[in-house]
Amino acid sequence: MERRHLKLIAVLGCVAFLGACATSRSVVQIEEPDTIENPTEGVEVRILEVNDKRQFEIDPPRPDIPSLANDEIDDDAITARAYARKRNTYGMALGDVLIPEGKTVADAIARTVENGFQAAGYRVLTPADPNYDKAADVKVDIAEFWSWFEPGFWQVTVHNRSDITITTDAAIAPEPIKVTEHYRENMQMVLDSDWQASAIKALKQVRETITEQLQKLSVQ
Repeated sequence: MERRHLKLIAVLGCVAFLGACATSRSVVQIEEPDTIENPTEGVEVRILEVNDKRQFEIDPPRPDIPSLANDEIDDDAITARAYARKRNTYGMALGDVLIPEGKTVADAIARTVENGFQAAGYRVLTPADPNYDKAADVKVDIAEFWSWFEPGFWQVTVHNRSDITITTDAAIAPEPIKVTEHYRENMQMVLDSDWQASAIKALKQVRETITEQLQKLSVQ
């Protein structure tokens, strides 16, 4: 009997711990782990700016709308790091998910765009490179990059929707390159590591789409 009580206490403690984690803010890194070598030759570009234009709300009608638990939606230092919102099994909004201080969602998108260009054969330059000032400009606008989960009877579905626009020289792309992706993954429960993994997979999906679109443009 005592052993059964101890087991029950342990289970309840675990549930309470997970509940506390769900209601509190989580800080989880999302940098894409893949390393793509910068080509030694090829058209030279530079990522000139990445603008985070996502719109946040305090209590949105749908979980796919970026949100925070309080009026921090007006704090750019917080919204720049936010990429997900935790919810309970009834869909009620709980704690939010941010990347660590000193880094932003725009940083992660910039790295993804850089990798996308490199994988397509473009040489991405930094200010330290000799030809940086002569390289083709690349500008990125982020309309969406947000993760949420949809509760279900047997499992939950983690979503991530990305919507970015890449503008560069007409010789590379005569029209802005539009990248919209919706990543989905089913699981039993969502931990911090799942937010990280799903966001990384979503970034990989974005990178592959960028590469594909650039390669199609290069053969036209």
